Amino acid sequence: MTGPMDASHVAHDGVSMLHAARAADPDRFFCALFLPAAARAAAMVLIAFNHECVRAVATPASWSVAGPMAGLIRLQWWRDVVESGNAQRHDTARALLGLLAEGRVRRDTIEAIITARENELDGLPDRENWQAAMLAGAGGVQVAMAMAAGVEAGPVLERVRLYGGVYGVGALVRYLPAVLAAGRCPLPDDMLADAGLTRDGLRTGHASPGQIEALRMKLRQQGQDWLAQARMGGRLPHPALAASLPAVMGLRDMKARALPASPPRGMGDRLAVMAARMRGRI
Repeated sequence: MTGPMDASHVAHDGVSMLHAARAADPDRFFCALFLPAAARAAAMVLIAFNHECVRAVATPASWSVAGPMAGLIRLQWWRDVVESGNAQRHDTARALLGLLAEGRVRRDTIEAIITARENELDGLPDRENWQAAMLAGAGGVQVAMAMAAGVEAGPVLERVRLYGGVYGVGALVRYLPAVLAAGRCPLPDDMLADAGLTRDGLRTGHASPGQIEALRMKLRQQGQDWLAQARMGGRLPHPALAASLPAVMGLRDMKARALPASPPRGMGDRLAVMAARMRGRI
């Protein structure tokens, strides 16, 4: 039985995760509200965990001195948490271990999210490696949410993964200058070479507006490919559809005119997500 102190602690953790998720990733936070009630708390934990992994790869100030080492150390900390089961008094880590212990999400899915960020820091040599990292990272977060909502069928989870990739690509299209300014380079070397760029040159801000737009075009093409694959098979079960809803925002981002600075999300984005949920498809 849960005693008064334990119940208070659980309630505090839930509120803490909700606030952390809303501040860290408002897109996924909003979409997660459409998940079955029993899965929403788990989704907040997964959003907060993913944000910690993304923070590890944004290292603009230290990159020239330490390279990827600082980020790899932070990601190794999370890998150690998952492997050891020791949360080290970290609220998000404790909540994540709780999900794993309850069997709400699979350990290999969580570890793949970490690996995707490690691979980004190491450098993605070609599109095949980049695609794998996108689907394990952005796609894996949505898969984990679907698992927490009770989705078990492998083919359905793979479609959720593809929709997660669509959201990840759309977010890069929308926020690419800001992502690069944060010290990240989540793009493959061959895609950069096609635009006349290198990884180091991109980090030092040498990309022209034309080169940035060329990268965005490649990202849009990939997003459309994943969208076509994800739509095969008809309607998704409701919990899987809810876990895939960030793709709606990704699609809007891919279609929007590129601006120097992306405006904040508006009512149109939220209404589009709500409409997709009501009609039962993306």
